[in-house]
Amino acid sequence: MNSSAKSGWPQDHGGNIFTGAGESPILADFSASINPLGHPEGLLEALSERWHEVLHYPDREVSELRRVLSKEYGIPVEHILCGNGSAELFELVFQEIAPRRLILSPPDFGLYRDRCPANIEVIEVPRVEGEGFAIDTEALIAEAREGDMVLFSNPGNPSGATVGREELIGLAKALGERGAFLAVDEAFIDYSPKETVLHLAGEGQRLLVFRSLTKFYAIPGIRLGFLAAEAELVKKLAGLQVPWSVSTVAQICGVKCFEDDSWGPRSREYLERARSKFRSALEAIPGFTVLPSGANFLLVKLAPPAPGATSIYERLKASGTLVRHCGSFGLGDEYLRFAVRTVGENADLVRNLNKLMGAL
Repeated sequence: MNSSAKSGWPQDHGGNIFTGAGESPILADFSASINPLGHPEGLLEALSERWHEVLHYPDREVSELRRVLSKEYGIPVEHILCGNGSAELFELVFQEIAPRRLILSPPDFGLYRDRCPANIEVIEVPRVEGEGFAIDTEALIAEAREGDMVLFSNPGNPSGATVGREELIGLAKALGERGAFLAVDEAFIDYSPKETVLHLAGEGQRLLVFRSLTKFYAIPGIRLGFLAAEAELVKKLAGLQVPWSVSTVAQICGVKCFEDDSWGPRSREYLERARSKFRSALEAIPGFTVLPSGANFLLVKLAPPAPGATSIYERLKASGTLVRHCGSFGLGDEYLRFAVRTVGENADLVRNLNKLMGAL
């Protein structure tokens, strides 16, 4: 059974362009929120120059990439663990820490619950829909008990709602006083870098931060991420990790991604302009309400005269455009998420949406 069938909705993750024989090919993918500028230049050349390294096993310590990450983010090497994407790192953390309860804040990334062991109780403290799905920090603190782990994405997925750095620091302190862990998934924080708490993750044993390299650097097919935590915890997690988890190809690409210091500023500047134009155009469509976002995607709430999310999703897919249906996030048929692509691609999608609305 495919994953969408399991969820009961058309999708449970974006980016599935492999639609199968007999279906329309996907020409434009707005379902996966990848940097619209693509990946940094020189990755193919770097792989070509170092291709001989695949004759050997990967560096189990991921030494070169960890040193690069340490320099880039100003955190000690011993506080960094690289992994084969976030899924692996979530599983390692659940296995080592074995929280008494996992406290989630839906709507949020479904992989947290999916990778959580069955013997760990899952508690939900919902985000506040009337505030753009903001995290309810007071409710999280009130719910947390000793041995619990609070885990959420920041910026939120699929909402884009972003918790400010100072509020996060206060939350981490309050949870720590209750004996609970705070784990923050910063997969999309590159577009709101001032709000990161990455550099604080090694200062105490009860704050963990997950980061992805696949979104901002546009390498999702390679699978690469890392976490930051207190050194002793990182050492224990590494001991549980499957040997050679991070491939030589992933390590080479990861190192290359950080060579161009202008990549981050250029990407953020372009995204801000593209997102602003895209937002205005979507808001002009009858029945579309666009939520605030600190990420490279926009969450849209649908109301009459707009049709439901499934209708729009299926019609766009039939014409070769994939968007993110948010039913699997627990948002029913009322929400769609649109990745921010290039200015031209965004304009094409808006034209298709207006055409679709005019045909109803």
